[in-house]
Amino acid sequence: MRRKNIALFTAQPEAAHGVRIINGIAAQCEKYGYNFSVFTPMTHLEFKRAAYVEAESNIFRLLNFDMIDGLILDAVNLVPGQGKRVTDELLERIKEHPDIPVVSLEMSICDLPVIKSDNEEALREMCRHAIDVHGKKDICILTGQKGNEVAEERLEICLDEIGRYGIGVSSEHIVYGDFWYSSGDELARRMAAGDVKLPEAVLCTSTHMALGLIYRLVKLGIRVPEDVIVLGFDTTNEGCCNDIILSAFDAADAASAAGTVDYIRGIIDPGKEILPYKTDVKKMFFNGMSCGCEPEIKHSLSVFRRASYLVAYNSSADHELNEISFGRLMESYCLEELTATRSPEECFGKMAELIYLLRPFTDYQLCLKEDWQEESSAGNKGYPGKMMVALSAKVTPDRNYDVSISPVIFETDKMTTLFDDDSTGPGIFYFSPIHFEGITLGYSVLRRSFKDPCELTLVYRTWLRFVNNALEMTRTKSQLLSLSARDSMTGLYNRWGMNLELDKMLSMSRKGESIFAMVIDMDGLKKINDTYGHMEGDHGIMLLGTAVRQVTLPGEICVRAGGDEFYIIGIGKYDTGDLSRRIDSLNAVLKKLNAAAGKPYEITASIGFAAETIDEGTMLDTVLNRADKEMYKSKVAKKR
Repeated sequence: MRRKNIALFTAQPEAAHGVRIINGIAAQCEKYGYNFSVFTPMTHLEFKRAAYVEAESNIFRLLNFDMIDGLILDAVNLVPGQGKRVTDELLERIKEHPDIPVVSLEMSICDLPVIKSDNEEALREMCRHAIDVHGKKDICILTGQKGNEVAEERLEICLDEIGRYGIGVSSEHIVYGDFWYSSGDELARRMAAGDVKLPEAVLCTSTHMALGLIYRLVKLGIRVPEDVIVLGFDTTNEGCCNDIILSAFDAADAASAAGTVDYIRGIIDPGKEILPYKTDVKKMFFNGMSCGCEPEIKHSLSVFRRASYLVAYNSSADHELNEISFGRLMESYCLEELTATRSPEECFGKMAELIYLLRPFTDYQLCLKEDWQEESSAGNKGYPGKMMVALSAKVTPDRNYDVSISPVIFETDKMTTLFDDDSTGPGIFYFSPIHFEGITLGYSVLRRSFKDPCELTLVYRTWLRFVNNALEMTRTKSQLLSLSARDSMTGLYNRWGMNLELDKMLSMSRKGESIFAMVIDMDGLKKINDTYGHMEGDHGIMLLGTAVRQVTLPGEICVRAGGDEFYIIGIGKYDTGDLSRRIDSLNAVLKKLNAAAGKPYEITASIGFAAETIDEGTMLDTVLNRADKEMYKSKVAKKR
């Protein structure tokens, strides 16, 4: 039986919020033996480049409800910007699968069940910290948008806890913002201008608002924490790397995310034990400098190290052996290596060499449309019925990599062939889009063990961007090569294209096979040009090209060698009698095409062929010369 699979829809998973919810869901899935599939764009859905976001959010259309047992929606990341269109489309699909439990995280989406983060204790602890630890009584609260359920809830909890101390908060110190830097920046300017009285403490219900406030206060000459202390909520890496390290409390996203798995488990495994997810609010506070506490430097340094670009890294350190840093990714010159390749095969080969940059992982697949090199791959709405695994990698027991770049076609409904391999037990699967701007090319699948860090980092997002750019450059080079290898009038190979294809054919030839060439030369082109004009002459050339293409067999190549001369070239087992009948076939096709065209002239051709067994000294020119002589004999005979 298929292992139970819980899916999550989120966006920008390497951000602090995404890391927390993924860790919470992963913890419970590991306890219950479920697989965990994350479908995620690597950018926020409010990103200003609409075509880019559309191609990113296409990954949500990949989900096959028959392959999952429950779906979790990260509403905070799905609702903003173009996310509303995504959720509206998703809700229509959900209606078609009423048996699959779906739950929203934090915020309501339509009438779906919702599990909210229980941030009450952490928010109360933030208030207590300002009052009990630092003795502040003149307090300002900066929250999110007025009417927003999360913003109003956080404000209400803070007001209630401060009120328990018998302290009131004036109306001018209840400030609504937008959960972003700009809100803090604006409040700082109003305080510096005297429009809002400077309090002793500002409690911000999001880290970004707190950072915007601190930055602008300091710029305007108001000291933090000497003149006013600032506390933040919902910790982020940006707070740890600020000039004035932010004192902040973590949101309970992990616990609520774990709760969504428990909710789904109660439906899909009724009567089975629900294992608690434990949190400690005391461990959710990270001391910084913005409130006057002694900063927790070790935590900040850990965050900074993971995000930093170190040119000279310690390659023997455990963390470098098991998890690649951003600096190591960049110093590998991965982008240059990938974009310098000249063909898809070379590009995939280079990816195989650089696959170690995705550590830690157990499996990786690059799934592309079969026609990803063609213009038809520009469509964004979903994926075709079949996909191609262009590159796959598996970590071996000795920590090496078993990599394959031999294409494997599979039904897209399966989403990935990795679900078929259950030898490593339950794990986490990341599905992310592969595209270039608005051109959808495929998607990426990364599988990790629950024992490895479950969160994605900037390394993975950057790797995907490198792959996107490399595939588009390879795609463009391939198209240019195809155009340069083809005759613009007939679409047949030109001489350069012939040589390129012949090299491939010779590399796959077998002992005892022959190289065959047929030379076809149009009769009377000059007479048609002189009598009816050059446009009619071009018509004759194209008609002959069509006839030659129709009698070219699979595995052979059809060439316009120049002017009114064409070749058919093949490698294999050829019989002289069969080749003679090929001439009859070509003449028969020409007769039909002439009748259909209804022109006042008839297109005929002189034809010759030759075949020679392949050995070390075999040259195409020799075979072509023999075929050309036979063609010339035919032409002379016609003139006689």
